Amino acid sequence: MRRGLEPSDLGDLFEQALAAVMSIGLADGSVFSRPVWHRWIDGRFVFQFPAEDRKISMLGRDPRTTVVLAENAFPYRAIEVRGRITMSTRRYHEIGAAICRPYVEAFDPNTDVSAYLSAEPGMIGELNAQITNCWDYADDFRRSRVT
Repeated sequence: MRRGLEPSDLGDLFEQALAAVMSIGLADGSVFSRPVWHRWIDGRFVFQFPAEDRKISMLGRDPRTTVVLAENAFPYRAIEVRGRITMSTRRYHEIGAAICRPYVEAFDPNTDVSAYLSAEPGMIGELNAQITNCWDYADDFRRSRVT
């Protein structure tokens, strides 16, 4: 396993239509985890939450979250970001459409992207990193193939 990589070392990982997993701590000490669509913009995860999404109130109470994005094929690149989400309704439809577009094009190309956004503005969340871990398994694969 190669550890200590930078996000820039992960190549096109952020361009793939892969759902990341967002985990939010709850008041009772349990953890709420859900797959989320995202974009990597200016070195940070950006998410869109439709107006009725319960993650808005959860993150409003406690903005701390952890997000993991990983691919399920060699070289198994991954990133974990722990930090705090800041949210805004500013440019919700514009940024939200940019976030949803790659997923809709890949998995539901006959549907307009706007169908995945709430009519009233939801929230755009930006994850401000406090801890970032990046890794892949490129070296393990080469070692295991040497005879």
